[in-house]
Amino acid sequence: MIKVRIVRNIVSLLLGLMLVGGGVALAQCPVSVAVGGDGPRTKTEMNIGVGGVYTMLQSPSPDVMLKPNLGYHGNVQLALVFGKTVGIQTEVCYSGGSVDVKLRDMDFERTVRTTTIDMPVFLSLRLLNIVRLNVGPQFTVMNRAEYSIEGETYFFGPLYPTFNLAAGLGIKLLGNLMLEARYVYPLGLGSNQFMGHEFETLSSRITAGLTLVF
Repeated sequence: MIKVRIVRNIVSLLLGLMLVGGGVALAQCPVSVAVGGDGPRTKTEMNIGVGGVYTMLQSPSPDVMLKPNLGYHGNVQLALVFGKTVGIQTEVCYSGGSVDVKLRDMDFERTVRTTTIDMPVFLSLRLLNIVRLNVGPQFTVMNRAEYSIEGETYFFGPLYPTFNLAAGLGIKLLGNLMLEARYVYPLGLGSNQFMGHEFETLSSRITAGLTLVF
């Protein structure tokens, strides 16, 4: 739990710095439509991204072992950019993955398949037209986890809570291609069950991938 507390403090610090920096930058950016033919000071931006996701699981259960596997994700991003520095970005993100679950006291293991839909809302800072810093809440609107035994499907329970906090970094590469990485910290525990065993799980995530900026 010490590691979890350290990560939580780091994410909270990033959130505070982003909010302060965003407020200062926003105060310096004109956001209204310019008069005299200069054009609007705001613009919209749509991006499409794909990549991988890895879930880090912590559970106090003495009976169940959890081994996450590398998953995948794809997202569509829509941002409203004020000037050149500050933006409000929202996304719809679909991800899939799996977790190998094993009972400690017997040789029994199953693979739990997961399907997740997230909708983050970020404060986005764009620095030097190369670096992007994103931070904000991420809402898990759907998380389905299930496994099968002899053709019958069983529900494992949601791995991720509804409310999460996310912080990410993006670096523009060639042209409109951007490399992005993100850390998602859960603001709650998942309630899970496996073969009669009930337990809670703390599930944080790391994602990385490529985004095409339009």
